[in-house]
Amino acid sequence: MSPRATGRYIRIVGSFSLLVALVFSLAGVNDFTGANDLFFRLASSGGHGVDGLDTAEAKLAMAIAGGVFAGLMAVYVFVTAPGVEQGSELVRKGSIYSFLVWFAVDSGASAASGNSANIIPNIVFLIVYLTPLLMVKRTA
Repeated sequence: MSPRATGRYIRIVGSFSLLVALVFSLAGVNDFTGANDLFFRLASSGGHGVDGLDTAEAKLAMAIAGGVFAGLMAVYVFVTAPGVEQGSELVRKGSIYSFLVWFAVDSGASAASGNSANIIPNIVFLIVYLTPLLMVKRTA
């Protein structure tokens, strides 16, 4: 994959993920798409969907998690994409390590809290975000 194609992929996937992060952050307030309810039924909240977010603390945690996800995606779009296009190994490797740290912490905490099912979507996200960073043709 060329650095330019990789940057384009990162911008498209990252921009879409920014929108998803916004919807995710609203899970405790409004689930106008129904996507959060489906996600929570499959990956968390004991199969209760957004109804499992029945406390102010759970709703706050979703708002924070959505914000952190949005921040990670902003870095992916505004730092990783141009850095990869410019051939920066520091940005490419730093982004790889950042996603691996996210995966290890999020998946480990999910398993420790009895929510191992969340590891499955984490693997999908890891593949989607890391593949272009691993496949980009490095420039000299």
